Amino acid sequence: MSARPLRVLHGTYEIAGQGMVLAAGLTAAGADAKSLAYRVDWDGRRPQLIVELDPMPLPVRALAMAGTFLKLAPTFDVFHFHFGTSFLPRLADVPLLKAMGKTVVFHFHGCEVRNKAFMREHHALAACTECDPFCRPPKQRWLLSEALKHADRVFYSTSDLAESVPGGVQLPLAIEFARWEAAGRAHALPDAPLRDGVRGPVVIAHTETSTPLIKGTRHVEAAIELLKSEFPLLEYRHIKRRPWAEMPRTLAGCDLIVDQLFMGWYGLLAIEGMSVGRPVVCYLRPDLAGAAPDCPLVSATPETIAGTLRGLVRDPARRQALGEGGREFARAHHDAAIVGRVLLAHYDELRAKRVGP
Repeated sequence: MSARPLRVLHGTYEIAGQGMVLAAGLTAAGADAKSLAYRVDWDGRRPQLIVELDPMPLPVRALAMAGTFLKLAPTFDVFHFHFGTSFLPRLADVPLLKAMGKTVVFHFHGCEVRNKAFMREHHALAACTECDPFCRPPKQRWLLSEALKHADRVFYSTSDLAESVPGGVQLPLAIEFARWEAAGRAHALPDAPLRDGVRGPVVIAHTETSTPLIKGTRHVEAAIELLKSEFPLLEYRHIKRRPWAEMPRTLAGCDLIVDQLFMGWYGLLAIEGMSVGRPVVCYLRPDLAGAAPDCPLVSATPETIAGTLRGLVRDPARRQALGEGGREFARAHHDAAIVGRVLLAHYDELRAKRVGP
């Protein structure tokens, strides 16, 4: 009789759908993986397990969280917690899971742990450079301390977080690559006629996070406004609060995508843009760029974004080449099936250490 598959639960907060997508990748790799969320976000992502806490009064909410823990804790072997959350407030369930012999990992994605003071002191550009801080450093320090104390492994999503998560391991962001690639191939860009030396219209897309200060949205928009005087057919699409199911088609309808100008590494929007075969501009820190030498992203800062976009608007052949290279890069590094196999190997390693020789 073959051994049963490893049972994995991702939760309890869906940050950019990573719990859902990683669970799907793990399942494709042979695990029995599910994702749990305590909230269904506005964009319509729905994991397999949902316990909607927001409509509940506080006493009922506490009972629901406790009940969810009691129901699911015995069922799974590995608990993969995102964005500093777990079943119970203040991670009260994590020591209990460890006492039950469970494997526990934490996965950080950004401002829940990003060290604002360090980033501002050591980097001219960072996600914290212009951000009106909504992070809470004492809570961040506590969260990181608890994670490092109890977790079998701590992951982070983007390379810029390495300095904020000492001892952590980067796990690449994952995407349902086939869905995005299909949208890109179904929406072939037209061979538009030349006008003033430029094939147009050229559509540039950008989407901000919950605060436009993190990505440098004002610099992106100022650069595009400047370029409109040179290229009358230039079109800007500010993508905001678009349902998750519509995003592949939305990005595939654009010629060029700008992700961010501060963070120093690329996020999910860049991966989505590459997956639909479109060129992507974002700021890559020089000290991090060597970590992905085959990455076809075009780096730009607030000072260089206008010139960078000008060159790309004028060069459709380069845009096409970058789009094709980006598609292959996203397939090789961010397809959920590939990341799922990598993650399953991490789990197997951790459980082998627990069992011993």
